[in-house]
Amino acid sequence: MKNPILVPELKDLLKRKRFKVIKSFFEDQHPRDSAEFIGFLQPEEIWKILGLLDKYTASEIFGYLDIDVQVSMASGKFKANLKTLVQEMSHDDRAYLFQHLDREVVNRLLLLLPAKDRADVIRLTSYREETCGAIMTTDYATLLITDTAEAAVRKIRRDAPGKETIYYIYVTDPRGVLLGIVSLRKLILAKPREPVGNLMKGDAIYALVDDDQEKAAHLIDEYDLLALPVVDAEHRIVGIITYDDAIDIIREEQTEDMEKLMAISGGPEEDEYLEVPVWVHFRKRVGWVVVLAALQFISGMIIEGFRETLQYLIILAYYMPLLNSAGGNTGSQSATMVIRAIALNQLSAKDIFHVIKKEFAVSLMIGLSVGTLVFARVMLAPTGHEGIPPQLWIGKIALMISLALAVQVIWATVLGALIPMAANRFKIDPAVVSSPAIATLVDIGGIAIYFATAKFMLGV
Repeated sequence: MKNPILVPELKDLLKRKRFKVIKSFFEDQHPRDSAEFIGFLQPEEIWKILGLLDKYTASEIFGYLDIDVQVSMASGKFKANLKTLVQEMSHDDRAYLFQHLDREVVNRLLLLLPAKDRADVIRLTSYREETCGAIMTTDYATLLITDTAEAAVRKIRRDAPGKETIYYIYVTDPRGVLLGIVSLRKLILAKPREPVGNLMKGDAIYALVDDDQEKAAHLIDEYDLLALPVVDAEHRIVGIITYDDAIDIIREEQTEDMEKLMAISGGPEEDEYLEVPVWVHFRKRVGWVVVLAALQFISGMIIEGFRETLQYLIILAYYMPLLNSAGGNTGSQSATMVIRAIALNQLSAKDIFHVIKKEFAVSLMIGLSVGTLVFARVMLAPTGHEGIPPQLWIGKIALMISLALAVQVIWATVLGALIPMAANRFKIDPAVVSSPAIATLVDIGGIAIYFATAKFMLGV
């Protein structure tokens, strides 16, 4: 985030060297708010402000800056300043920064770090993107199962300043294999000589290092965890994912699914909407729009084939927009409900027939409701009644239009459920294909249903 409201004042204070005023102001702010205020400044100006603060506060503020600001600062000439900040950053934030830097800058910065931090960065940046390993932090506390409560408290007191969270401590054997979890509260209240093994909870919830990050976020949400341990193939703990990381993951995944559902390609942008160039918005959105426009030619061909029917009964043209909109709305509703259920692991491929049965029942009721409304509209409103051949009763036309609309609603609703379920069955992200496929098939199918019903019932 960036907030330009104080930029002129900060620039003026820096120019007049009112460093004590600047320092006092930022010491009273939350690091996130401070990052918003300095986000629009030049890297040199940001470095001057951070240099006035203690290294812990400066590191926190630096961690809250937008990644593009961090990269521009890390790519500059302030090596000595950067070394201290990078060392104090949380392990996952530091790895995230290194993933966005040029290789030359990364190599230079790695040389500035102690061997332990250097190895940590290399390991965290080696995991595939969007896996638990890529977003975990190695900043966690552990105890051996043979430790006593008294020894455990002493160890935590010694290690606490350098750990991201100590509310839950992970219990391992000498090889680092995760055996359980113990709360800080239990350790403090336990008898001094009580073994940690007697205090721990053995069935710890965990994720594998190669699991998708979304799985970790769901586990944290489902079990109300402050942090989730991450283990390797041999069940050794290698990191943790904290609840604040889970919130970021859920927000990112929801944004990605929303964009896919609206046929926007390329994945979510890290920058804010107004900061993303027009060309990027165009590139992400034009693809499906062009493809769908081309496919809509099929609808035009169907209408062209029934040109004489429309000329004979112009009233049919008046209700075609209603047909398409009703189908699009019900199809989107159905797809949204099913995609959400799939995302929450409430549905699997084996539930496809139950889903279709349920959505078919819902669509029957919706179709009856909308069809009744349209029947009344055609019968009571005079629009379009002129020019109707004497051999065709208006009631029969009203019944035909309402029946076609009801069938369209059923078709769109069942299709909206079927496409994401089928995509999930074949391991395709349902959000990617659902919206474009539904939009096209509902329109084409709706036009075909409309004129086929007219031909069958009215003989035109």
